[in-house]
Amino acid sequence: MTTMTRGFVAILGALALVSFMSLQAASAQAPAPSAPAAQAPASPAPAQAGAQKSESARGELKSVDTAKMTLTLANGQTFQYNSSTKVTGAQGGVAGLATMSGREVTIDYETKGADRIAMTITVAADKK
Repeated sequence: MTTMTRGFVAILGALALVSFMSLQAASAQAPAPSAPAAQAPASPAPAQAGAQKSESARGELKSVDTAKMTLTLANGQTFQYNSSTKVTGAQGGVAGLATMSGREVTIDYETKGADRIAMTITVAADKK
């Protein structure tokens, strides 16, 4: 009877060892569950970068509102500007545009949601 018990214990021990080894091999091959979640937030960033669309508009300058930091063309298009907006052809930067109503301007801007943010504003030479 003791031989039979020893044999049974040996078989159980061998079975436990084989089960343990196969479980370790399976867990080493499976990726950690947190690894895909860590990569998921990184993929929308390029899509957001593409959301900003660079465009250009040309028209007659109608008005500049320095309080709201906006400028409007004669065709009704309105653009926001900020301290990073570069202006060429006008003295005093964007503030100098306030005295240039009726002048032809070209505005390079980015669309961010419903807003058009002017990146560069170029004032055409006066036609006199």
